[in-house]
Amino acid sequence: MSSFKQVVAGLAGAASVLWAPVALAQVSGEDLGFSLISKVRASQGKPMLIFKPSVAVAGLQASCKRSDGQQVSIAVGSIRPGQEKRVEVPQGKGVFKYQCALAGKAGGVAFKDFLLEFEVLVGDVPKIQMGADDVDEAKRQLTLRLTEPAGKVEVDILGDDGRIIDNVSQKFAGEAPGTPLVVKWNQKDGEVMGRFALRAYDPAGYFNGLESVTFVDIPHADVVFESGKWEVLPSEEPKLEAPMGRIQEELKKVQGVLQVNLYIGGYTDTVGKEEDNDALSHKRAISIANWFSKRGIQTTILAQGFGERALKVPTPDSTDEIRNRRASYVLATQPPPASRGFPSKNWHRVK
Repeated sequence: MSSFKQVVAGLAGAASVLWAPVALAQVSGEDLGFSLISKVRASQGKPMLIFKPSVAVAGLQASCKRSDGQQVSIAVGSIRPGQEKRVEVPQGKGVFKYQCALAGKAGGVAFKDFLLEFEVLVGDVPKIQMGADDVDEAKRQLTLRLTEPAGKVEVDILGDDGRIIDNVSQKFAGEAPGTPLVVKWNQKDGEVMGRFALRAYDPAGYFNGLESVTFVDIPHADVVFESGKWEVLPSEEPKLEAPMGRIQEELKKVQGVLQVNLYIGGYTDTVGKEEDNDALSHKRAISIANWFSKRGIQTTILAQGFGERALKVPTPDSTDEIRNRRASYVLATQPPPASRGFPSKNWHRVK
């Protein structure tokens, strides 16, 4: 007699199926033709016991004990030789193991206590919910909520230079939908988190993913401003179109899930008084912010002028240096740290 495990090998959805015919040797796994649909999305199907016997089966029923202690009875009934019959396993969302004793008649031979063991996984793809304050780099933690019970969360943390800072895999115990799930990571002092990639699983193994920037300098060609002026010249507008596409691309990834803001910093050269340059650079930052806003950037935009306090090209005082009349564009979940060329955090909301 070939083993029952050989009978179900290779069947889609069959998981951890064992058998032990302890009643009559005349009844085998081949006689019952058993297989299993063990993993299903709750929104798309039901777990099923499948029988396709080679002999006539009558009065077949299964008395099962579930891993949570619940007793489950499944009536199968009669099946003609070669007929396939599917019977739903009455289980909601969750992962449970079953120990079942089958009883009935096969080929006119009565049997009982034909033992089956299997696992059933019912779940669905979770939606990920995060708020504006759910990425906390200072505490090295992410907080998220799922629309399904929680199984596992995996997170890759990358620096602003693209290097991997940490990989985290944290198991959960089926916490109810909406429960805050906190995932912590390790990060060295001085490292800046640039983005993260997150995968959240329900207990059945269905998952969803999210990738988001948390701090990224948007590469761009510098807009050149006339000395003492802050208007964006028509000839300079093409330099804003390329970064606008990158900004929209990054924002689309987290739309409806995570709040990422656009921070625009303005800078000047060393010509003029420091306080005047602060005011001039602030106007330049606002000018660029308004340009992005009018062309459809759908997120909070904040601006700040740093004047000559963060020169791109160090120069003596009163030096007309075109490369210092520029702006920076940063997408971030939190205000950019001062150590990244932003000497203060006095951001003003433009949109």
